[in-house]
Amino acid sequence: MNKLLSAFSTYALCIVLPLGCLAKPKFDPLAWNRPVDNPVFTFEYGNNHDSVIFVEEGAEYPYYLIISHVKEYAQLWRAKSFSWSSADWELVEKKYKIGPHYEFDDGVKVGNTYYIYEEGIVYTYQGDLAQSSGQWKASGTFPSKECDDLGVFYEDGIFHIFGEHGYFPHGPDGTSLAHLTSMTGLGDWKMINPKAVAPNPDGGHKYGVGDATIAKINGEYFLYCDRESKGSPYKVTAWKTKDLNEPFTYLGKAITPRSDEVDDWDNHRIQDPDIAYIPELGGYVMTCNLKDNDGNPGGNFPTLKGNQTRVIGVFYHEDVKIHEGKKK
Repeated sequence: MNKLLSAFSTYALCIVLPLGCLAKPKFDPLAWNRPVDNPVFTFEYGNNHDSVIFVEEGAEYPYYLIISHVKEYAQLWRAKSFSWSSADWELVEKKYKIGPHYEFDDGVKVGNTYYIYEEGIVYTYQGDLAQSSGQWKASGTFPSKECDDLGVFYEDGIFHIFGEHGYFPHGPDGTSLAHLTSMTGLGDWKMINPKAVAPNPDGGHKYGVGDATIAKINGEYFLYCDRESKGSPYKVTAWKTKDLNEPFTYLGKAITPRSDEVDDWDNHRIQDPDIAYIPELGGYVMTCNLKDNDGNPGGNFPTLKGNQTRVIGVFYHEDVKIHEGKKK
């Protein structure tokens, strides 16, 4: 009888409070998996790093991936269905041209316009991305000396950028991430907080951070970025805030290199995350730059020194129920 009453009470509560019964499951910001042991997008095109993914649900090709390569050009891929492997993507342009940069920080699409940010320049393009090589225009600027290697997020008519700020003596990073806003995304940037992400809250420069990516999930803002310190190579860390105009709180390490193994592409460091929600998977993925320096598995990387390799790897959040991946 008690079980029946308990069941009836739960049912009645669901009728009275349907939103509570249908509450979204809590997002675990540190629960990222490898969908396979070595989820390398491709190792056939040399030095690959700093990827930018665009997702346009309902389009013939919902997924476009820009992968930085050398200063002269990047690579542009597209797919009708998402996969961690390039075998399921089409290489649209092997020598894809946006501007003369070794890498591209981040991108966002607002309305019919694509925005790409790099080295203080904002590039824009309108039209089919498959036809965009060489067609991007330098349309605006941002203060890269105050906010570099940034992540961009757009909401309610405002562009938000979070990028490297302050001097870090042990690598190309900032001692914090600064937060700036603009109504156009092209200029008139306003400094909101030079220490929106503060890995050194008591001052100093023990930790360096950079290369942010931001997503709003269940009403909260999650930011992922590189972090390194002297003698401790890059890994991806997670931060959270309920208000973009307030500082982020450190949550922990999200994705780390497998430094105790010798036959993987990510033995040395993992950096440059880019997060995206994939509707067909019902969850988030993150593309990252994986660097190895022991020559195993190795490959043809003529622009890198010694035995170094650099590839794009793809990680799935645990909410993506494909099959069991290997934990970070």
